[in-house]
Amino acid sequence: MIILEKPYVSEFLLDTIVQNDWAVLDNDSVRDAEIEDGAFDVISSQVAKNYYLTQEYPLIYSNSENSISWVLDNLPDSNLAKYIKIFKDKYEFRELLKELYPNFYYETVKFEDLKNKSSDGVKFPVVLKPTVGFLSFGVHTIRDDKEWRESIAQLDSEMKSVKNLYPQNVVDSSSFIIEELIEGEEFAVDAYYDRDGEPVILNIFQHPFLNSKDVSDRIYLMSAGIMIKYMAKFSLLLREIGDALKIKNFPMHIELRVKDDGEIIPIEVNPMRFAGWCTTDVAKYAWGINVYDCFYNQKKPDWNRILANSGKEVYYFSMAEVPVGMDRTKIKGFEYERFLNNYSNVLEVRRINYKENPLFAVIFGSTKYKEEVEKILALKTKDYIM
Repeated sequence: MIILEKPYVSEFLLDTIVQNDWAVLDNDSVRDAEIEDGAFDVISSQVAKNYYLTQEYPLIYSNSENSISWVLDNLPDSNLAKYIKIFKDKYEFRELLKELYPNFYYETVKFEDLKNKSSDGVKFPVVLKPTVGFLSFGVHTIRDDKEWRESIAQLDSEMKSVKNLYPQNVVDSSSFIIEELIEGEEFAVDAYYDRDGEPVILNIFQHPFLNSKDVSDRIYLMSAGIMIKYMAKFSLLLREIGDALKIKNFPMHIELRVKDDGEIIPIEVNPMRFAGWCTTDVAKYAWGINVYDCFYNQKKPDWNRILANSGKEVYYFSMAEVPVGMDRTKIKGFEYERFLNNYSNVLEVRRINYKENPLFAVIFGSTKYKEEVEKILALKTKDYIM
């Protein structure tokens, strides 16, 4: 079963659903979408609940964490709901991993108490972020008391700007987690646990940043070299997490960092989906695979063959964000063509309704040049806003 939700459903996902005749949950997003009547099998909440509760190996995928509310309301005692509750709450996730990382520093604090919280006792450098969050909303890297006070002062306006974009189950500003800054390269992994609980990796993204203060989601890179270097290591970590929770039939997007000494530390897990905004679709360009088909039909990519036939290109998805706090009513347009001139080999452009969303566009592309990636990281979208 598929749950389609805002903010974005790709044509590639819709085509895959139609081609495979997968059932889709009837909801407002489906009814509001410009989808031809009868294009696919739409089922009621009751039928969807019966499916999950009566199947030995029920499979549910969603393009968006906005669907979490339906799961928690309709399947509150299910394993799926249990996984979601642990993974969406960053504090609970850290508690789960405590035995694997006994020396990792973290604490939680209510948003209302942050303004009066002294930095005494905070083990800088740290990352401050909503306990339940998405993208980089409310995320701050803080290295000393001065940056602590500056970040706290910014949070109120930042969280107000995102309040109407996502439901509380996706972004919740009532509680924040303070955790030690994990120095090292950041990666993200699209994977699923099959019916036997085995983790299956579908994408590995390297997530570069412009500098130590950058927390943006501007670009994520994929290459054969990245896959070869990290697949076995990340699979082992996924197996440890899966064994701890007895996870089966579950798609996820996990973010992690690899420290200079090689230690791998998870940052967070986004449940029930792969890379957000359907950016996971970039796997069709990089590897020639359909990740939705892999999950739903329990397929494991033949990585030995795929990587042996891969070139030296680096594939990526890139996000052109609306500057945080900007009044969207003052935006008359975005200079898409001029912005895209910064990318040498664009494979696909998905324009996003920036009046209602935090993005102007998602770009899929490839490059062979490190300098191009650095240039893309340094772009300021405000320079292309009319």
